[in-house]
Amino acid sequence: MRNIVIFISLLFFSNYCLGQKQKIDSLFIQFQQANFYGSIYPAKKRLENYQKEIIPKLIKLLDSEEFVKLNGTADLIYPGMTTFYGHGHFVPYNMDWIAVRVGWLLEDLTFENFGYKTSGNDNDSMIKLLKENYPEYIESGTINLEWKNKTPNQKQIELNKLLAKKVKKWWKENKNKWTRLNAIKSALTSNDEERLSKALQYLRFKKSECDNYNETIYIKEIKPLVENLQSTSYPDVLTDVQLLLETYDWKQ
Repeated sequence: MRNIVIFISLLFFSNYCLGQKQKIDSLFIQFQQANFYGSIYPAKKRLENYQKEIIPKLIKLLDSEEFVKLNGTADLIYPGMTTFYGHGHFVPYNMDWIAVRVGWLLEDLTFENFGYKTSGNDNDSMIKLLKENYPEYIESGTINLEWKNKTPNQKQIELNKLLAKKVKKWWKENKNKWTRLNAIKSALTSNDEERLSKALQYLRFKKSECDNYNETIYIKEIKPLVENLQSTSYPDVLTDVQLLLETYDWKQ
């Protein structure tokens, strides 16, 4: 009888794991489709709930060179848009590129700033990132000839590859100890405006899961870090800090 119970338990666990994998695979397929509000955005929100489990698969997708032009965007504002309605939901990632779309999800999930938030193919933005992170593309203060001769799409693909290397290095160094809760704390103690903003926005609205995050953790470990940011020199971050401290309601 005991062996039968063990067998049934193992069978149930195996079926559960298979079901989870199929569900995640389905969400990844949905996330790579063209319709923003119908497919991509709902899939992103659900994928974030899997936290650490999906990071390796996200990192593999960063090598993609696929371009999938968004549709179903309504009044979405993003760097690749072709029609501007004068208002709307702003997402500063060139999501027509699968690699950048994945970078958007990855940065929101991890509260890191890998460099995917850009103005698209804007050459100045690319040059700035190259100077800061990839000096091999710089010769005596100028961009080397090979880079200059690339088309905008080639430059975007090359940039995506460089950013993917950066992410892979980060994950190799952090995968054993990474949790989303630790990622929030790390972001709040950084001096990176993008990371601070992402963490504070998450704490204000809590639109996806974070294992082991609860009211006690917020009061004892998170709130003191937020209070320390009241002297920040970033105006937008300070606004988020003030709103979080003034209006935070664990039950919301």
